[in-house]
Amino acid sequence: MRKNHLWYQMFRFPIVKTGLNFFYRKIVISGREKIPNDKPVLFVPNHQNSFMDALHVVTNVRPFIYFLTRAEAFSSKPMDWFLRSLNMLPVYRVRDGFSSIQKNNAIFEQCIEYMHRNDAILVFAEANHNLKKRIRPLSKGFTRVAFGGADSSNWELDIQIIPVGINYTEHQRSQNTVQVFYGDPIPVHKYRALFEEDENAAAQQMKEDVSEAMKQLVFHVEELDEYPVQEILWNDLEPEEHVLTHPEIVNPRIEKTKKHITPELIEEANEVKKLEKKHDLSLRDFAVSRGLSFKEFLLFPFYMFSYFNNLIPYQPVKYLTSNIIKDRAFVASIKFLTGLFALPIFYILVSSVLYFTGVDSLWIWGYALLSISTAPLFPRGKELFAPDKIKEFQRAHPDDFNQIVDILAAFQKLRDKILSE
Repeated sequence: MRKNHLWYQMFRFPIVKTGLNFFYRKIVISGREKIPNDKPVLFVPNHQNSFMDALHVVTNVRPFIYFLTRAEAFSSKPMDWFLRSLNMLPVYRVRDGFSSIQKNNAIFEQCIEYMHRNDAILVFAEANHNLKKRIRPLSKGFTRVAFGGADSSNWELDIQIIPVGINYTEHQRSQNTVQVFYGDPIPVHKYRALFEEDENAAAQQMKEDVSEAMKQLVFHVEELDEYPVQEILWNDLEPEEHVLTHPEIVNPRIEKTKKHITPELIEEANEVKKLEKKHDLSLRDFAVSRGLSFKEFLLFPFYMFSYFNNLIPYQPVKYLTSNIIKDRAFVASIKFLTGLFALPIFYILVSSVLYFTGVDSLWIWGYALLSISTAPLFPRGKELFAPDKIKEFQRAHPDDFNQIVDILAAFQKLRDKILSE
Protein backbone atom coordinates (compact mmCIF):
# COMPACT_ATOMS: atom_id res chain seq x y z
CA MET A 1 0.00 0.00 0.00
CA ARG A 2 1.27 3.50 -0.85
CA LYS A 3 2.26 5.46 2.25
CA ASN A 4 -0.37 8.17 1.72
CA HIS A 5 -3.12 5.81 0.52
CA LEU A 6 -5.48 6.09 3.51
CA TRP A 7 -5.03 9.85 3.89
CA TYR A 8 -5.50 10.43 0.14
CA GLN A 9 -8.67 8.30 -0.08
CA MET A 10 -10.12 9.82 3.07
CA PHE A 11 -9.53 13.36 1.84
CA ARG A 12 -10.88 12.93 -1.68
CA PHE A 13 -13.99 10.87 -0.90
CA PRO A 14 -15.49 11.55 2.58
CA ILE A 15 -14.28 15.17 2.70
CA VAL A 16 -13.99 16.61 -0.81
CA LYS A 17 -16.65 14.54 -2.58
CA THR A 18 -19.17 15.18 0.21
CA GLY A 19 -18.30 18.87 0.06
CA LEU A 20 -18.86 18.96 -3.71
CA ASN A 21 -22.26 17.32 -3.31
CA PHE A 22 -23.24 20.11 -0.91
CA PHE A 23 -21.68 22.87 -3.03
CA TYR A 24 -23.38 21.89 -6.30
CA ARG A 25 -27.05 21.14 -6.73
CA LYS A 26 -26.34 18.40 -9.25
CA ILE A 27 -23.22 16.61 -10.53
CA VAL A 28 -23.75 14.33 -13.53
CA ILE A 29 -21.06 11.89 -14.70
CA SER A 30 -21.22 10.45 -18.23
CA GLY A 31 -18.93 7.93 -19.92
CA ARG A 32 -17.17 6.69 -16.80
CA GLU A 33 -17.48 3.12 -18.10
CA LYS A 34 -15.04 4.03 -20.88
CA ILE A 35 -12.14 4.31 -18.43
CA PRO A 36 -10.05 1.10 -18.45
CA ASN A 37 -9.33 -0.40 -15.04
CA ASP A 38 -6.26 -2.43 -15.97
CA LYS A 39 -4.22 0.10 -17.96
CA PRO A 40 -2.34 3.31 -17.14
CA VAL A 41 -4.51 6.32 -17.87
CA LEU A 42 -3.69 9.90 -18.79
CA PHE A 43 -6.69 12.17 -18.13
CA VAL A 44 -6.75 15.38 -20.20
CA PRO A 45 -9.63 17.64 -19.07
CA ASN A 46 -10.50 21.17 -20.13
CA HIS A 47 -9.48 23.84 -17.63
CA GLN A 48 -11.96 26.65 -16.97
CA ASN A 49 -12.63 26.76 -13.24
CA SER A 50 -9.29 26.57 -11.45
CA PHE A 51 -9.03 23.97 -8.67
CA MET A 52 -12.62 22.77 -9.11
CA ASP A 53 -11.81 21.11 -12.45
CA ALA A 54 -9.35 18.70 -10.89
CA LEU A 55 -11.74 17.85 -8.05
CA HIS A 56 -14.49 16.81 -10.45
CA VAL A 57 -12.20 14.20 -12.01
CA VAL A 58 -10.33 13.06 -8.92
CA THR A 59 -13.49 12.39 -6.89
CA ASN A 60 -15.36 10.51 -9.61
CA VAL A 61 -12.93 7.82 -10.71
CA ARG A 62 -11.31 5.02 -8.77
CA PRO A 63 -7.66 5.05 -9.92
CA PHE A 64 -4.90 6.48 -7.77
CA ILE A 65 -4.47 9.82 -9.55
CA TYR A 66 -1.51 12.20 -9.63
CA PHE A 67 -2.08 15.59 -11.16
CA LEU A 68 0.17 18.42 -12.27
CA THR A 69 -0.34 21.76 -10.53
CA ARG A 70 1.20 25.18 -11.00
CA ALA A 71 4.51 25.27 -9.14
CA GLU A 72 3.76 28.59 -7.41
CA ALA A 73 1.22 26.77 -5.21
CA PHE A 74 4.14 24.85 -3.62
CA SER A 75 5.86 28.03 -2.39
CA SER A 76 6.04 27.13 1.31
CA LYS A 77 7.24 23.90 2.93
CA PRO A 78 3.93 23.17 4.72
CA MET A 79 1.97 23.74 1.51
CA ASP A 80 4.47 21.69 -0.46
CA TRP A 81 4.03 18.78 1.95
CA PHE A 82 0.24 19.09 1.98
CA LEU A 83 -0.16 19.25 -1.82
CA ARG A 84 2.25 16.38 -2.44
CA SER A 85 0.39 14.29 0.16
CA LEU A 86 -2.68 14.72 -2.09
CA ASN A 87 -0.74 13.53 -5.16
CA MET A 88 -0.20 16.97 -6.65
CA LEU A 89 3.05 17.51 -8.51
CA PRO A 90 4.52 20.93 -9.36
CA VAL A 91 4.84 21.87 -13.01
CA TYR A 92 6.87 24.89 -14.04
CA ARG A 93 6.13 27.44 -16.74
CA VAL A 94 8.37 29.64 -18.87
CA ARG A 95 7.77 32.66 -16.66
CA ASP A 96 9.14 30.68 -13.70
CA GLY A 97 12.60 30.82 -15.33
CA PHE A 98 14.66 28.47 -17.49
CA SER A 99 16.24 26.71 -14.51
CA SER A 100 12.78 25.98 -13.13
CA ILE A 101 11.56 24.68 -16.48
CA GLN A 102 14.33 22.07 -16.36
CA LYS A 103 12.79 20.71 -13.15
CA ASN A 104 9.84 19.54 -15.24
CA ASN A 105 12.02 16.73 -16.59
CA ALA A 106 12.15 15.15 -13.13
CA ILE A 107 8.38 15.61 -12.71
CA PHE A 108 7.69 13.96 -16.05
CA GLU A 109 9.95 11.07 -15.05
CA GLN A 110 7.88 10.66 -11.89
CA CYS A 111 4.69 10.57 -13.96
CA ILE A 112 6.15 7.86 -16.16
CA GLU A 113 7.14 5.86 -13.09
CA TYR A 114 3.59 6.09 -11.73
CA MET A 115 2.09 4.94 -15.03
CA HIS A 116 4.32 1.87 -14.94
CA ARG A 117 2.33 0.75 -11.90
CA ASN A 118 -1.00 1.50 -13.66
CA ASP A 119 -1.70 4.73 -11.79
CA ALA A 120 -3.44 7.63 -13.51
CA ILE A 121 -2.04 11.06 -14.36
CA LEU A 122 -4.15 14.17 -14.82
CA VAL A 123 -2.75 16.94 -17.02
CA PHE A 124 -4.42 20.22 -17.91
CA ALA A 125 -3.09 20.41 -21.44
CA GLU A 126 -4.44 23.94 -21.96
CA ALA A 127 -1.68 24.93 -19.50
CA ASN A 128 -3.76 27.57 -17.67
CA HIS A 129 -7.37 28.20 -16.75
CA ASN A 130 -9.83 30.54 -18.43
CA LEU A 131 -13.54 31.08 -17.79
CA LYS A 132 -14.39 31.08 -21.48
CA LYS A 133 -16.33 27.98 -22.49
CA ARG A 134 -14.06 26.72 -25.26
CA ILE A 135 -11.06 24.50 -25.81
CA ARG A 136 -7.85 26.51 -26.14
CA PRO A 137 -4.68 25.32 -27.93
CA LEU A 138 -3.04 22.43 -26.09
CA SER A 139 0.54 22.48 -24.90
CA LYS A 140 2.89 19.57 -25.56
CA GLY A 141 3.52 18.63 -21.91
CA PHE A 142 1.01 15.78 -21.88
CA THR A 143 2.52 14.34 -25.07
CA ARG A 144 5.91 14.14 -23.34
CA VAL A 145 4.36 12.11 -20.53
CA ALA A 146 2.45 9.87 -22.93
CA PHE A 147 5.32 9.16 -25.32
CA GLY A 148 7.87 9.02 -22.50
CA GLY A 149 5.92 6.28 -20.74
CA ALA A 150 5.36 4.29 -23.93
CA ASP A 151 8.91 4.62 -25.22
CA SER A 152 10.53 3.78 -21.87
CA SER A 153 8.65 0.46 -21.83
CA ASN A 154 9.46 -0.33 -25.46
CA TRP A 155 5.76 0.36 -26.17
CA GLU A 156 4.61 -2.47 -23.91
CA LEU A 157 2.92 0.02 -21.58
CA ASP A 158 -0.57 0.42 -23.05
CA ILE A 159 -1.23 4.02 -22.03
CA GLN A 160 -4.74 5.31 -22.69
CA ILE A 161 -5.49 9.01 -23.05
CA ILE A 162 -8.96 9.91 -21.76
CA PRO A 163 -10.24 13.31 -22.97
CA VAL A 164 -12.53 14.90 -20.39
CA GLY A 165 -15.11 17.67 -20.77
CA ILE A 166 -16.24 19.52 -17.63
CA ASN A 167 -19.32 21.67 -18.18
CA TYR A 168 -20.64 24.24 -15.68
CA THR A 169 -23.93 26.10 -15.90
CA GLU A 170 -22.24 29.01 -14.11
CA HIS A 171 -18.61 28.94 -13.07
CA GLN A 172 -18.58 31.27 -10.09
CA ARG A 173 -21.83 30.33 -8.38
CA SER A 174 -22.62 27.37 -6.20
CA GLN A 175 -25.82 25.31 -6.31
CA ASN A 176 -25.83 24.86 -10.07
CA THR A 177 -25.22 21.85 -12.30
CA VAL A 178 -21.94 20.33 -13.42
CA GLN A 179 -21.72 17.61 -16.05
CA VAL A 180 -18.50 15.67 -16.62
CA PHE A 181 -18.09 13.74 -19.88
CA TYR A 182 -15.38 11.10 -20.31
CA GLY A 183 -14.53 10.55 -23.96
CA ASP A 184 -13.39 7.44 -25.80
CA PRO A 185 -9.87 6.28 -24.89
CA ILE A 186 -7.11 7.22 -27.32
CA PRO A 187 -4.33 4.58 -27.21
CA VAL A 188 -0.84 6.06 -27.35
CA HIS A 189 0.47 3.12 -29.38
CA LYS A 190 -1.55 4.32 -32.41
CA TYR A 191 1.12 7.00 -32.85
CA ARG A 192 4.10 4.64 -32.59
CA ALA A 193 5.01 4.53 -36.27
CA LEU A 194 4.81 8.31 -36.61
CA PHE A 195 6.73 8.83 -33.36
CA GLU A 196 9.61 6.62 -34.51
CA GLU A 197 9.73 8.58 -37.76
CA ASP A 198 9.22 12.14 -36.43
CA GLU A 199 8.63 12.85 -32.73
CA ASN A 200 7.43 16.42 -33.29
CA ALA A 201 4.93 15.33 -35.93
CA ALA A 202 3.61 12.62 -33.60
CA ALA A 203 3.22 15.11 -30.75
CA GLN A 204 1.39 17.53 -33.03
CA GLN A 205 -0.95 14.81 -34.30
CA MET A 206 -1.71 13.68 -30.75
CA LYS A 207 -2.47 17.26 -29.70
CA GLU A 208 -4.86 17.70 -32.64
CA ASP A 209 -6.65 14.41 -31.99
CA VAL A 210 -7.09 15.04 -28.26
CA SER A 211 -8.16 18.62 -28.85
CA GLU A 212 -10.79 17.55 -31.37
CA ALA A 213 -12.10 14.90 -28.94
CA MET A 214 -12.33 17.47 -26.14
CA LYS A 215 -14.27 19.89 -28.35
CA GLN A 216 -17.03 17.30 -28.66
CA LEU A 217 -17.37 17.12 -24.87
CA VAL A 218 -17.80 20.80 -24.00
CA PHE A 219 -19.56 24.00 -25.04
CA HIS A 220 -17.04 25.11 -27.65
CA VAL A 221 -16.67 28.24 -29.80
CA GLU A 222 -13.86 27.88 -32.31
CA GLU A 223 -13.40 31.53 -33.32
CA LEU A 224 -12.41 33.71 -30.39
CA ASP A 225 -13.79 36.93 -31.89
CA GLU A 226 -17.22 35.27 -32.19
CA TYR A 227 -17.22 34.11 -28.59
CA PRO A 228 -19.18 37.05 -27.03
CA VAL A 229 -21.99 36.61 -29.58
CA GLN A 230 -22.22 32.86 -29.09
CA GLU A 231 -22.02 33.17 -25.31
CA ILE A 232 -24.90 35.64 -25.15
CA LEU A 233 -27.10 33.59 -27.49
CA TRP A 234 -26.49 30.12 -26.12
CA ASN A 235 -25.37 30.70 -22.54
CA ASP A 236 -26.68 33.99 -21.14
CA LEU A 237 -30.11 33.77 -22.80
CA GLU A 238 -30.59 30.02 -22.29
CA PRO A 239 -33.61 29.48 -19.97
CA GLU A 240 -33.08 25.73 -19.57
CA GLU A 241 -30.17 25.21 -17.22
CA HIS A 242 -29.53 21.58 -18.22
CA VAL A 243 -28.93 22.63 -21.85
CA LEU A 244 -25.83 24.56 -20.82
CA THR A 245 -24.05 21.35 -19.86
CA HIS A 246 -24.99 19.37 -22.96
CA PRO A 247 -22.56 20.08 -25.81
CA GLU A 248 -24.50 17.80 -28.17
CA ILE A 249 -27.33 20.36 -27.94
CA VAL A 250 -25.37 23.60 -27.78
CA ASN A 251 -22.59 22.98 -30.31
CA PRO A 252 -24.92 22.43 -33.32
CA ARG A 253 -26.58 25.74 -32.41
CA ILE A 254 -23.17 27.42 -32.32
CA GLU A 255 -22.41 26.03 -35.78
CA LYS A 256 -25.75 27.31 -37.18
CA THR A 257 -25.07 30.78 -35.77
CA LYS A 258 -21.85 31.37 -37.71
CA LYS A 259 -23.63 32.56 -40.88
CA HIS A 260 -25.55 35.18 -38.87
CA ILE A 261 -22.50 36.79 -37.26
CA THR A 262 -21.53 40.23 -38.54
CA PRO A 263 -18.95 42.79 -37.36
CA GLU A 264 -21.83 44.93 -36.05
CA LEU A 265 -23.20 42.00 -34.02
CA ILE A 266 -19.75 41.34 -32.55
CA GLU A 267 -19.45 45.01 -31.62
CA GLU A 268 -22.82 44.97 -29.82
CA ALA A 269 -21.89 41.79 -27.97
CA ASN A 270 -18.57 43.27 -26.86
CA GLU A 271 -20.34 46.42 -25.68
CA VAL A 272 -22.83 44.59 -23.47
CA LYS A 273 -20.06 42.35 -22.13
CA LYS A 274 -18.08 45.44 -21.14
CA LEU A 275 -21.09 46.74 -19.22
CA GLU A 276 -21.51 43.36 -17.53
CA LYS A 277 -17.90 43.40 -16.36
CA LYS A 278 -17.90 47.10 -15.44
CA HIS A 279 -20.86 46.72 -13.08
CA ASP A 280 -20.01 43.19 -11.87
CA LEU A 281 -23.27 41.74 -13.17
CA SER A 282 -24.44 38.50 -14.76
CA LEU A 283 -26.38 38.80 -18.01
CA ARG A 284 -28.23 35.61 -17.10
CA ASP A 285 -29.84 37.53 -14.23
CA PHE A 286 -31.38 39.87 -16.81
CA ALA A 287 -32.57 37.12 -19.11
CA VAL A 288 -33.59 34.27 -16.81
CA SER A 289 -36.36 34.65 -14.27
CA ARG A 290 -35.54 33.50 -10.75
CA GLY A 291 -39.03 33.87 -9.29
CA LEU A 292 -40.14 31.99 -6.21
CA SER A 293 -41.32 28.49 -7.13
CA PHE A 294 -43.98 26.55 -5.22
CA LYS A 295 -41.30 24.30 -3.72
CA GLU A 296 -39.31 27.33 -2.59
CA PHE A 297 -42.48 28.83 -1.11
CA LEU A 298 -42.94 25.71 1.03
CA LEU A 299 -39.27 25.80 2.07
CA PHE A 300 -39.27 29.55 2.71
CA PRO A 301 -38.59 29.25 6.50
CA PHE A 302 -35.57 27.07 5.80
CA TYR A 303 -34.20 29.57 3.27
CA MET A 304 -34.62 32.29 5.91
CA PHE A 305 -32.84 30.23 8.56
CA SER A 306 -29.98 29.37 6.19
CA TYR A 307 -29.54 33.00 5.13
CA PHE A 308 -29.30 34.46 8.62
CA ASN A 309 -27.42 31.47 10.06
CA ASN A 310 -24.66 31.66 7.46
CA LEU A 311 -24.24 35.41 7.10
CA ILE A 312 -21.32 35.57 9.54
CA PRO A 313 -19.18 32.72 8.11
CA TYR A 314 -19.96 34.04 4.61
CA GLN A 315 -18.22 37.37 5.27
CA PRO A 316 -14.64 36.06 4.79
CA VAL A 317 -15.73 34.51 1.49
CA LYS A 318 -17.37 37.75 0.40
CA TYR A 319 -14.28 39.77 1.36
CA LEU A 320 -11.87 37.45 -0.44
CA THR A 321 -13.90 37.20 -3.64
CA SER A 322 -14.73 40.92 -3.74
CA ASN A 323 -11.45 42.52 -2.63
CA ILE A 324 -8.58 40.06 -2.83
CA ILE A 325 -9.14 37.62 -5.68
CA LYS A 326 -8.54 39.32 -9.03
CA ASP A 327 -8.70 36.19 -11.18
CA ARG A 328 -12.42 35.33 -11.30
CA ALA A 329 -11.63 31.70 -12.18
CA PHE A 330 -10.64 31.26 -8.51
CA VAL A 331 -13.99 32.44 -7.11
CA ALA A 332 -15.69 29.03 -6.98
CA SER A 333 -12.56 27.42 -5.51
CA ILE A 334 -12.38 30.03 -2.74
CA LYS A 335 -16.08 29.63 -1.98
CA PHE A 336 -15.79 25.85 -1.88
CA LEU A 337 -12.60 25.57 0.18
CA THR A 338 -13.61 28.30 2.63
CA GLY A 339 -17.06 26.81 3.07
CA LEU A 340 -15.63 23.32 3.45
CA PHE A 341 -13.81 24.38 6.62
CA ALA A 342 -15.39 27.66 7.79
CA LEU A 343 -18.98 26.44 8.02
CA PRO A 344 -18.29 23.37 10.20
CA ILE A 345 -16.07 25.47 12.48
CA PHE A 346 -18.78 28.12 12.81
CA TYR A 347 -21.47 25.54 13.58
CA ILE A 348 -19.25 23.96 16.23
CA LEU A 349 -18.57 27.37 17.82
CA VAL A 350 -22.27 28.24 17.96
CA SER A 351 -23.10 24.80 19.35
CA SER A 352 -20.39 25.27 22.01
CA VAL A 353 -21.81 28.65 23.02
CA LEU A 354 -25.27 27.12 23.29
CA TYR A 355 -23.87 24.27 25.39
CA PHE A 356 -22.05 26.55 27.85
CA THR A 357 -25.09 28.79 28.22
CA GLY A 358 -27.10 25.81 29.40
CA VAL A 359 -29.22 25.06 26.34
CA ASP A 360 -30.60 21.53 26.28
CA SER A 361 -28.51 19.11 24.18
CA LEU A 362 -31.55 18.17 22.09
CA TRP A 363 -31.83 21.77 20.86
CA ILE A 364 -28.09 21.92 20.19
CA TRP A 365 -28.21 18.77 18.07
CA GLY A 366 -31.26 20.15 16.31
CA TYR A 367 -29.40 23.37 15.50
CA ALA A 368 -26.36 21.48 14.20
CA LEU A 369 -28.38 19.14 11.99
CA LEU A 370 -30.55 21.96 10.66
CA SER A 371 -27.46 24.05 9.90
CA ILE A 372 -25.79 21.27 7.93
CA SER A 373 -28.92 20.25 6.03
CA THR A 374 -29.86 23.82 5.05
CA ALA A 375 -26.37 25.06 4.17
CA PRO A 376 -26.94 24.41 0.42
CA LEU A 377 -29.95 26.76 0.58
CA PHE A 378 -27.80 29.78 1.43
CA PRO A 379 -27.04 30.97 -2.17
CA ARG A 380 -30.74 31.04 -3.00
CA GLY A 381 -31.46 32.58 0.40
CA LYS A 382 -29.19 35.48 -0.53
CA GLU A 383 -31.22 36.05 -3.68
CA LEU A 384 -34.47 36.03 -1.70
CA PHE A 385 -33.44 38.23 1.23
CA ALA A 386 -30.51 40.35 0.09
CA PRO A 387 -31.17 43.55 -1.94
CA ASP A 388 -31.95 42.87 -5.61
CA LYS A 389 -28.72 43.68 -7.45
CA ILE A 390 -30.43 44.23 -10.82
CA LYS A 391 -33.00 46.66 -9.39
CA GLU A 392 -30.26 48.55 -7.55
CA PHE A 393 -28.31 48.75 -10.81
CA GLN A 394 -31.39 50.03 -12.65
CA ARG A 395 -31.86 52.82 -10.11
CA ALA A 396 -28.17 53.78 -10.05
CA HIS A 397 -27.40 53.47 -13.78
CA PRO A 398 -30.64 53.71 -15.78
CA ASP A 399 -28.91 54.45 -19.11
CA ASP A 400 -26.60 51.44 -18.88
CA PHE A 401 -29.51 49.29 -17.69
CA ASN A 402 -31.65 50.25 -20.68
CA GLN A 403 -28.76 49.68 -23.06
CA ILE A 404 -28.25 46.14 -21.73
CA VAL A 405 -31.98 45.38 -21.93
CA ASP A 406 -32.21 46.67 -25.51
CA ILE A 407 -29.18 44.69 -26.71
CA LEU A 408 -30.37 41.49 -25.04
CA ALA A 409 -33.81 41.93 -26.62
CA ALA A 410 -32.19 42.14 -30.07
CA PHE A 411 -30.15 39.04 -29.36
CA GLN A 412 -33.26 37.21 -28.17
CA LYS A 413 -34.91 37.88 -31.53
CA LEU A 414 -31.88 36.46 -33.33
CA ARG A 415 -31.88 33.45 -31.01
CA ASP A 416 -35.55 32.74 -31.76
CA LYS A 417 -34.88 33.05 -35.49
CA ILE A 418 -31.97 30.57 -35.39
CA LEU A 419 -33.95 28.07 -33.33
CA SER A 420 -36.81 28.20 -35.82
CA GLU A 421 -34.58 27.45 -38.83
